[in-house]
Amino acid sequence: MATEIWHAFGKDAPVTIIPVANGRLELTANGETLFDRKAEDGIYPEMSRMREIKKQIKERIEQA
Repeated sequence: MATEIWHAFGKDAPVTIIPVANGRLELTANGETLFDRKAEDGIYPEMSRMREIKKQIKERIEQA
């Protein structure tokens, strides 16, 4: 997930990827949670969900 995001937006993307205990993973942008592995049944996002996350990140970059 990190590689996908950093490849698309570079190191300056307003994203924080937080590995949390017990295999949890959260991705936030500007303080808003875009992905929470626990909330999404413990799975990593499929390609359609990754596209949605990348779209949300792009929108935040354009707003800045």
